[in-house]
Amino acid sequence: MQSNSHKISEIMTKKEFEELTRRLITDEDYRFVENLYMAAGNMGKAEFCKEVRSMCAYDGANDHIELRQCLKEIGRHVGVQDAELSLLKKTVKDEKWELAEFLIGKACAYEDTDFYREAVKLIGQREVTLMKLRMDLPLWEEDKKYIISAVEASK
Repeated sequence: MQSNSHKISEIMTKKEFEELTRRLITDEDYRFVENLYMAAGNMGKAEFCKEVRSMCAYDGANDHIELRQCLKEIGRHVGVQDAELSLLKKTVKDEKWELAEFLIGKACAYEDTDFYREAVKLIGQREVTLMKLRMDLPLWEEDKKYIISAVEASK
């Protein structure tokens, strides 16, 4: 994802926006559009304008974009994207936990510290230690040190 500072070189003027969307917009409404464009990450001018054109109603009498309706549609679109992102995040989190559990099992079965370290990278020392306790697996020196430091810190 591009940062907004990189996008400064791609600032879009009101005139460019109107040419690319083939729609007119008031100066006041364009300030909102400009903020949306800057927040759109690595989306280029043409792609952004194409999306705006497809999502925004316009007044055919004067070819002006109806920004209120457009913002409602963008809000709906963002809501759908947020729901999809939340589902993906949950899926990734669940898969990380499953992989960590697998790695911990293999680490204990083969006494392999590499598997153990990878599990710690995935979910953290605290969670690995708790998982080993729940799985009734033997605690290693790393686990014991973590438990001792956690108990001492809670005093």
